[in-house]
Amino acid sequence: METRWFSGRLFALFLVAGTLALLASCGGGTSSSPPSMTGTVTTSISDPPSCALAFDHVYVTVTKVTAHISSTADENASGWVTLVDLTSSPKQIDLLHLPGLGACVLSQTLGSTTGLQPGKYQQIRLYLLANNASSGPDPNTCGAGAFNCVVPAGGAAQPLLLSSEAQTGLKVPPGQIAGGGINLQAGQSADLNIDFDACASIRPQGNGQYRLKPTLHAGVVSVNNNSLGGKVVDGSNSNAPIEGAAVLLEQPDPNDATIDRVMRSTTTAADGTFIFCPLDSAGPFDVVVAAFTSPLGGNSTTYNATVAFGVPVGTNLDLLPLVPEGTSPTLPAKITGQVTSVGSGGATAADVTLSALQQATPTVGSTMMVTIPIFGALMQPPTFTTTDLPDPSTPACPAGTLCYNYSLMVPASNPKVGTFNNGSITYADPAPDPVSYSVNAVAPGCTASAPSPATVSSITVAPGTTTGAGTVLAFSGCM
Repeated sequence: METRWFSGRLFALFLVAGTLALLASCGGGTSSSPPSMTGTVTTSISDPPSCALAFDHVYVTVTKVTAHISSTADENASGWVTLVDLTSSPKQIDLLHLPGLGACVLSQTLGSTTGLQPGKYQQIRLYLLANNASSGPDPNTCGAGAFNCVVPAGGAAQPLLLSSEAQTGLKVPPGQIAGGGINLQAGQSADLNIDFDACASIRPQGNGQYRLKPTLHAGVVSVNNNSLGGKVVDGSNSNAPIEGAAVLLEQPDPNDATIDRVMRSTTTAADGTFIFCPLDSAGPFDVVVAAFTSPLGGNSTTYNATVAFGVPVGTNLDLLPLVPEGTSPTLPAKITGQVTSVGSGGATAADVTLSALQQATPTVGSTMMVTIPIFGALMQPPTFTTTDLPDPSTPACPAGTLCYNYSLMVPASNPKVGTFNNGSITYADPAPDPVSYSVNAVAPGCTASAPSPATVSSITVAPGTTTGAGTVLAFSGCM
């Protein structure tokens, strides 16, 4: 039976720059002559397709990939080395339909270069062809007027609007590279993985257009040392695997240690498995999983969230159980509300990230507000852009503001909670009703909010019902 899965995290796209082979060559001179260093870099791209519900295709046209030893070098600084040069023949790639077996697997080669010197490379930049370039790949799947585009499910190609950063290079800074940089030593090789979370980087605009705001991570791939994986199963059904479950890796907010923020997210494969690699943090992580399945012609099932606290990097969680919320069919709860934005000159657009939070308590430590997956979201947690044309259109934006009317589908139960200890986890059953959420908003481009912090608390939900948050989250000082 064909099944359609509504996942909370729809986007996990992997761009891999691989096989960085550095070879030391000692010439025939005296010992005072330094050895010459030669290197070969083969850059590839791979993708576990996880966006099919939102988009049929996401096309980007790559022109170049570069790296630099300095963490502060700008695009005009000397010392940038080219890993891939496609400027004379840009390559258009469908990020949703690449050959490959999933995360950390090399698939489509972009190109090679030689002569890379040893060192710790602390910046990587990925360049895309401008949509208004005079020439590009032939054929151009995006059609006239663009070389980068998205194809909404069942729709026609729409240009993917690029910022100037596409021409100065989409940056992967040290804070988003595992270990703060890529250490390349003479005589050694490394597989460098650039995690281009492309679908999570796509921002729908209020005018029906799409904008690219890139989210990139990188690191040397080592499946045993800097990955975290597992298998999500139905604990009530002989541990049957759950496909399309949303998996979030979380760590405490550095500005508020009582809130767990999403660092990375993905969805499970057909066999229920998932893997994150490379991880640009030493961990440990709190792993939060939830799922909503809706088979064609069958009954839908909503699963509770399960939280595994304190999971070290390098762990395989094996079986991570979810619990169905009652007898099938079951539907998620829905939380609705409004976010507004205003700047010094009046109504101003803002990118706003919304997190649905629930309480969970580890075996050792204080109660945390963990971020729960949003079913059907384009990214986890979802980010929206305020507009003068919100959809739905009611309630209308208050005078002098732009707004977004949100609707968040969430599990209608309390989470199942466990803590990693001595290589295993014992989970406690979900607490009984009532089921309560907080909705928290973050808008980096704004300086103030009402309420402050921008959080609505004590939102009680029930299966298949809609609950209004009540309080409008109003941002000001937006730029």
